[in-house]
Amino acid sequence: MYQFQDLSVEVFPGVFQPNKTSELLLEAALKHSLEGKSALELGCGSGVLGLSVKKYGRVARACGSDISEVAVANARHNAKRQGLDVDFRQGSLFEPWGKEMFDVILDDVSGVAEPIARLSPWYPPEIFCDAGLDGSEWTTKVLENAREHLNPGGVLFFATVSLSNEVRILEVARSQYPRVECLLKKSWPFKEDFWQRIKSNETARRLIDEGIIKVFQRGSRFLWDTSVYIACV
Repeated sequence: MYQFQDLSVEVFPGVFQPNKTSELLLEAALKHSLEGKSALELGCGSGVLGLSVKKYGRVARACGSDISEVAVANARHNAKRQGLDVDFRQGSLFEPWGKEMFDVILDDVSGVAEPIARLSPWYPPEIFCDAGLDGSEWTTKVLENAREHLNPGGVLFFATVSLSNEVRILEVARSQYPRVECLLKKSWPFKEDFWQRIKSNETARRLIDEGIIKVFQRGSRFLWDTSVYIACV
């Protein structure tokens, strides 16, 4: 079970567990004026973002999609439990939505360098990340295609983590949108066993040494960052 404010969702086996990145995305989005608008959650997992913007943001229409059939079944289950009308569909990114347009898009797809994801506690073997060696693949695809699904004045909320190629992601974002602004940023300490796995992994160390992913040291602790951005059409 996962709790956001007073909204509880069940998380099925094989479905990504909502995390602090999901919470930061919601925190940023719910500060935005959402009431009466249409919103689409990409990478819906258990459905917590779509359900939350429906319940707390009072959007007129809430939708969500995920490539995982199990995740979509999970999200639909949670919508029924909560009595919230959210349209969850199975498919990759915008595929289930054809030419439909939205006022708000929330991107919660995988965005961690694949070698780090496989070492992390976030992606057990049955849950795919597939964000590529530098972790930028899915986020850049969203950035490159979201404009075609945003109404005039629409906004895209997306997160980056320093455990991916943030430089590349932001270059793509700024090439596609006239305004890209960082709304929130937070640092997180590595758990010691996770950090030791990274240190002992040749590919992970190379990504750090080459500056593709970034890890920070404060005192004796090593940390990574999450940043939440808004991109406006």
